Amino acid sequence: MKIRSSLAVSGAAALVVVAACQSPAPTATAVPPPEPIPAPTIGLWEAAASGDIDALVAHRAAGTNLNALQPELGITALVAATAGGQSGAVDWLLDHGVDVNARSGDGNTALHAAAFLGAADIARKLLERGVNVTASNDNGQTVWQTLALDWQTTSAVASGLRLTLDRVTLEAGRAEIATMLEPYLARLSDESIWLAAYAGDAAAVKSHIDRGADVNQRHDESGATLLTVAALLDHQELAALLIDVGADVNARNYGDATTALHAAAFVGRADMVEMLLDNGADPAVVSDTGGTPLAAAQLDWATTQYLAAVMQVPVEQAPVMAGKATAVEVLLAKLDK
Repeated sequence: MKIRSSLAVSGAAALVVVAACQSPAPTATAVPPPEPIPAPTIGLWEAAASGDIDALVAHRAAGTNLNALQPELGITALVAATAGGQSGAVDWLLDHGVDVNARSGDGNTALHAAAFLGAADIARKLLERGVNVTASNDNGQTVWQTLALDWQTTSAVASGLRLTLDRVTLEAGRAEIATMLEPYLARLSDESIWLAAYAGDAAAVKSHIDRGADVNQRHDESGATLLTVAALLDHQELAALLIDVGADVNARNYGDATTALHAAAFVGRADMVEMLLDNGADPAVVSDTGGTPLAAAQLDWATTQYLAAVMQVPVEQAPVMAGKATAVEVLLAKLDK
């Protein structure tokens, strides 16, 4: 009896277990599908320039190439966001795989754009993301040269791009970016004699020369000598160093056969003109186009400003034209002897 009772209980339990296993599982609550992301209604670059994150999200969902160039202007979305002062859009783009070093059609990067506009907050973000501080655009212009552009050139370019700039704000922003870049320049000046020359870092240039660099070498792209760079940018300490260590004051620049004296006279660096003449520069030297240093000094402002912009040399009318007038007097006095 006990055995039968035990078996009966066991059998009943087994039936309960089997029944439980065969019971249908509770019906799960259906999860509604996510709302579809609307298709983008404005262009990628307009969205970036206006800081429209929803539109950027829509472009990403639609498979838009976030590194693509805008057809008419040839700029990247990152440059558009920088030009629009849209820090949030810059963050979003970088967070979603945009190349921080992507180049626009003219070779400019977002860091060039930030430097041009004095957008210090965006420049800081780009630096934190590892942007290449040594990148040059298609004209060979570095970020440091962009920072050095004079107000007249800057405002003329901005006007062509339909950008409104405030000079005080821009110059303050550029000064802040220059301070940010100082640690990079200190490191890079040991790597590139040309960066050191552009920055007027005489000690770094001397270090290169002491290690065997040719004091009369020409730049691969511009064909200019180190002394010409010093003359154009009015780096007098650097020019004195180069002359002291044996630079040829009459060395010709590749491409047009001009000299450092042509360069100094052209941008009205009167003190530089005197220094070069005192160290044997030929005042009667003629370039491949027949130009003399005197002719360079006598060029009018409009021509000077245009050519300086092409060479990306910062100039301001009043000091340049005053310097040119003095350079003309100095050269004429030298030629009369």
